Amino acid sequence: MSNENKKPIENFLMDIDILDQLDYKLSNFNAFETLGIFNTEIRHSNVLGWLLNPNENHGLGDTFIKKFVQHVFYNTERVISNSNFTLFDVSLMNYSDFFVRREWQDIDVLVISEINKIVIIIENKVWSKESKYQLKKYFTIVNNEYPDYHKLFLFLTPDGEAASDGENWLSIDYSFVLEILSNSMLLKRNALSSSVKDFLEQYMEIIRRYIVGDEELEKICRDIYFKHQKALDLIFEYKPDTYSEIANYIQENVTNEENLILDHSNKTYIRFTHKALDDCIPLAGRGWTRTKRLVLFEIQNKAEKLVLKLIIGPGESETRENIYQIASENRSIFKQMSNRLTPAYTTIFSKELLPKQYLERFDSMEDIKKRIDKVWNKFLTGDMEKITEALRKGI
Repeated sequence: MSNENKKPIENFLMDIDILDQLDYKLSNFNAFETLGIFNTEIRHSNVLGWLLNPNENHGLGDTFIKKFVQHVFYNTERVISNSNFTLFDVSLMNYSDFFVRREWQDIDVLVISEINKIVIIIENKVWSKESKYQLKKYFTIVNNEYPDYHKLFLFLTPDGEAASDGENWLSIDYSFVLEILSNSMLLKRNALSSSVKDFLEQYMEIIRRYIVGDEELEKICRDIYFKHQKALDLIFEYKPDTYSEIANYIQENVTNEENLILDHSNKTYIRFTHKALDDCIPLAGRGWTRTKRLVLFEIQNKAEKLVLKLIIGPGESETRENIYQIASENRSIFKQMSNRLTPAYTTIFSKELLPKQYLERFDSMEDIKKRIDKVWNKFLTGDMEKITEALRKGI
């Protein structure tokens, strides 16, 4: 390390007072951080569903759901779809029979009261985006399933992002959830067990720190960054990340296979081919990789999933059409291939190496690598051999 880079890092490490402030702020144990689930939508939806059920074991009874609905009514003029419900009605309503359904028809949280004929629908988006027509679809499903119920459609995001179907869905944010939970805990403080209290306090800290913002923590971090910007920029530049580790591991696996050739790759896309395909497919590609290969296996390493595809890239038309025709005639081998040949990139085989949201499903990088090894080795001795043979014979 050069002295120019070494000195700012040394100064940063020796600035005990400013680092002690951060250490004090972050030193308390938090189960959500330990388990790595603080940015996971499904976990937040689980906690929210638990809190909204008055018959769960949190000790809040109906306080949270009652305050939740009351505050929505108080802060919004138009609330319940096709209903004349008022704040007076919800304040006097019996909340004891409310129950929660999770992931019913893919809806994050559904809260239902048969006595009051009311259903509350919550679509929770922590960091992901709303998919096209998602809210309209859920609106239709709920209206068909509960035609005679009062319906409250809520779109929950970190900062109250506007819903695409703003006519029917109300936008709320996590500051709102945090406020209701804090007030409910204060009202029921004598009824809460120490374990529930600790859990809820840790959960509120996670919301403050990672979703709505913790002003005190933000100030400490800003002060540290302004004082030690160069050292922190260097640290960030060389920090390890999961995607890079997975990409490096896969590239090592490819290069260790005698019959595979690694093509141009990066953290997100690891590309390779088989020597037998390299011998029979002409270098007629254009605008993809520098090798001018027309067909490449590509492992896509992004968005918390790992997928292996065989792709026909852009290039000479006749060869592209021939390869696509071979794949079409062998669909039992070329699984999940595209239904038509497009001018640029066409997938003719696809296989999942890691499931969606794999960071939630595996406890360690070692477990992730074991799963990759299992699927990768099966692919090499199965699909890879069949694909290679089919293309070699057909071309």
